[in-house]
Amino acid sequence: MIRTLSLVMLCLIANFGCQSYVDGSTRTAGEFADDAQIAAMVKLNLWDDPEVKGWQIKVSSVRAIVTLEGRVPSEYARDKAIRIAKETGSVVGVEDRLSIVN
Repeated sequence: MIRTLSLVMLCLIANFGCQSYVDGSTRTAGEFADDAQIAAMVKLNLWDDPEVKGWQIKVSSVRAIVTLEGRVPSEYARDKAIRIAKETGSVVGVEDRLSIVN
């Protein structure tokens, strides 16, 4: 009985833990971790660039598509931030929500 119950629980956990996108709104734990790692790497790369001033940019990632939100000092900094995000490993695309302020 306990063995059967343990097997059923293991199957349920494996099923829910490894589910794929069904309706586009859910992510598995692995996908969530991948997105968090991608966002962190993009943020670190932005922080390392003195022209972009990455501390003013919010970075998020869903399904390896990075969204950049915030303020940048120039068009050049905006373009460079987008390029830095695109060149970061595992990034599929970049959504630009940056605004230029002087």
